[in-house]
Amino acid sequence: MPDYKLRLTVSHWLPIITFCPVNKLPDLIYIYVTFDTFTELYAIRKRIRELVSFKKMFMEDVAKILLENIEEASLVEVRLAAGRHVVKCERVLK
Repeated sequence: MPDYKLRLTVSHWLPIITFCPVNKLPDLIYIYVTFDTFTELYAIRKRIRELVSFKKMFMEDVAKILLENIEEASLVEVRLAAGRHVVKCERVLK
């Protein structure tokens, strides 16, 4: 059996809506959460929506909140629907 490391990325098919604190306009964002172990897809999607959907926050805050609240996550990536802005937040071992 080949020796490999599992890496699982969870995303969602509909954008999540947040609101920009500066201009108060809605942002359509896609979130990708990466794990180094197997994780149940629907539970993570539900957790993502509970933590950030329809809240007023910057993309950097979205990434930070998700990484802090989903302990198993090793990387969180947040993208605007158009893909022009991307924020990545990674858990780094000391």
